[in-house]
Amino acid sequence: MFVATFYLSPSIVLNSFLISDTKKNTWTLLLSSLFLFLWYFESILQIVMALNRYIVICLNMQKVFTFFTTTLLFVFLIPFCFLLMSYSQYLSPCCSFMYDQEYLSYSYFTNGTIPNYSNTFVDLPLNTSSSVISIICYVLIFWKIHHYSPATVSVGGGRQKVRRNRDIRCAIQFSLLLAFYTFAWVLFRVLPIILATKDVEWFILVPTLYTLNCTSNAIIYICFNGEVQENLIPYKLHKILELFHLVRSPTPKVNQSLATLPENSRTTTVQSSNTPARFIPARSHQPFRTIRLNNQNSN
Repeated sequence: MFVATFYLSPSIVLNSFLISDTKKNTWTLLLSSLFLFLWYFESILQIVMALNRYIVICLNMQKVFTFFTTTLLFVFLIPFCFLLMSYSQYLSPCCSFMYDQEYLSYSYFTNGTIPNYSNTFVDLPLNTSSSVISIICYVLIFWKIHHYSPATVSVGGGRQKVRRNRDIRCAIQFSLLLAFYTFAWVLFRVLPIILATKDVEWFILVPTLYTLNCTSNAIIYICFNGEVQENLIPYKLHKILELFHLVRSPTPKVNQSLATLPENSRTTTVQSSNTPARFIPARSHQPFRTIRLNNQNSN
């Protein structure tokens, strides 16, 4: 977003590369390399988020993505994405991905008739696999929740229903992030095929969608996440917005997950009306916990 705001936008307005008279120069290549590194990182991160939701919700393996394993994963992803970017921008003999104000967007700076190996073996496979794998995971999540919802809700009662609704909202938010990401890279591929070199002004849609993709995380959580809304919006204003159904009321969190209770006490705990539920303050942070989605709850 910083580079798009202070380099791409001024270069489009002034119709100039700003820091050079040629398209491929040291600084433009460096800025474009930064963009490509972050794009590769986001592409893989989409897969990680989708697999995280699938493993936690569908497989009920809540101890896979611990703080240590997540940190270790990111330590590996950063140099891996850097290597992909280095190959595409500096080692590939054909072309480089560049900010291009002539097309009001981005383009590949080709080197004669050499095929675009970066696009063929890195960019397109990574973008496609990121979207496809993530879509499959979210479809399985929604199918799993819908398939097991009657059994889990009947056994777990109100608290189980709350956790189920929280799972659904979380999956919807992540799938919306995927939608922004997919629209951005698909449009980058489709517009050149449809328009070729005419009507260049339509190419401004690509950086526009990419800008929305960069801000989609904030947009989605502010608009759809009750906990984020409660922490950002003053209490009195939040109550007023609730009257007009403009924000969602935050759901109280249960201190202990039903999935962690002993097998012989799980049914009595949820069926007993005399057992008080322990709630934690709404502003206290707790790791995301999910319902158990297997045939064990239906017995």
